[in-house]
Amino acid sequence: MDRKKISETNREAWNEVTPLHQKARKVNLEEKFKEKNFSVLSTLETTKLQEINVKGMKIAQLCCNNGRELLSILNSLEAESGTGFDISDEAIKEATKLQRSSGLNCSFIRTDAYEIDKKYYNSFDLVYFTVGALSWLPDLNELFLISSKLLKPKGQLFLYEMHPFLDMFDPENKDDPLRISESYFKEEPWIEKSGIDYLGKTKYDAKTTIEYSHKLSDIMTAIIKAGLKITEFNEYPHDISAVFQHLEDKKMVPLSYLIIAGKG
Repeated sequence: MDRKKISETNREAWNEVTPLHQKARKVNLEEKFKEKNFSVLSTLETTKLQEINVKGMKIAQLCCNNGRELLSILNSLEAESGTGFDISDEAIKEATKLQRSSGLNCSFIRTDAYEIDKKYYNSFDLVYFTVGALSWLPDLNELFLISSKLLKPKGQLFLYEMHPFLDMFDPENKDDPLRISESYFKEEPWIEKSGIDYLGKTKYDAKTTIEYSHKLSDIMTAIIKAGLKITEFNEYPHDISAVFQHLEDKKMVPLSYLIIAGKG
């Protein structure tokens, strides 16, 4: 399937669901980001970013959604500036609104991740991805090559994501949650019309979404091929997706992972 068509299909789906997420969210982010040090980041993520020492850094977030994580980095960890990129018009509108009310030094750009303007190349100390980004992007080699181009020399990639092992399980199967329903080596895309309101859990006549499974080896190889050196890799038994929380207490399978990689 044509990559541009995939992006536009998912763009429509995210534009559709963003107002539902805004309605379901229990925290008023516009008010919260007026508070110094407010952050939506987990303790682990905050600690890892402190170890990198992002104070004074220029940070890019790809697939930033409404920008809440990027704004959190600026608000609580004293990064110098941030630029968020996302495919969804509605998510970028919300991110821009949050930036204006907070006054944080951040801007948000509506763009396909594969079409980020070259004027941003060699501009950032850190390129940041977090939960739920990679499954929407079919070409990892191109994605991480662009990420590398966005980085300055000695810049770093920070990737904190759902573990691809989870694609083997059906999150709706609560009676037998560890029953394998899909191959880890699944190559064909997930094409769904069931909606993506993972916050409010509402059912609606949803637009089509197209997602991809990526093996961990594919992710790591694409990062290496982009000229980035992996300096840290960790796997965790905690869920960061709000979809597989029912597997946390079992502590039997990896639910999330972190990769840090450097340029040059």
